[in-house]
Amino acid sequence: MKPIARIKKPAVQRNRSVPRAGSPRTLLYRNSKYGFSIRLPRRWKCYTVIRRSSRRLDDAEYAVYFLFKYKGKIYESALTLLVYRMTLKKWIEEGYDESPIIRMAVRNGRIYAYALPSELPEEFLNARGDDYDYKRYGRPIRILSSMVNDDVPKIVKTFKLR
Repeated sequence: MKPIARIKKPAVQRNRSVPRAGSPRTLLYRNSKYGFSIRLPRRWKCYTVIRRSSRRLDDAEYAVYFLFKYKGKIYESALTLLVYRMTLKKWIEEGYDESPIIRMAVRNGRIYAYALPSELPEEFLNARGDDYDYKRYGRPIRILSSMVNDDVPKIVKTFKLR
């Protein structure tokens, strides 16, 4: 009997700079009712909880809150997407362009905008309540700050209307 000789296959070189088809670097958030989509960094999946609301909003018709989550505790929104039913003229007359709410698009009598938190969550304050406790909450503060300051400007550029 002849010994079985196995032919060794050459090692496959993989281009590591290209993401694999099964693991995209972003997550797609899509809203079919209001006809928009937005792409979030993949790491947001473990640091956010999504809440939607069409009730109890001041002027907005609809809102999507991407709430910051760290070690099972849910804090305030890292990003809020808002849909208003109004004309651009009314938006400007009511002073929204000078507000912290940033307009992204206008279509069919709706204005699509977003808002960011103005401060860190109060849960990150020290016992005296006069400063943030960076020693105790340093990591979640850095993560949330990076999400708001680094990720959101890139995220809003991915906003698309159908």
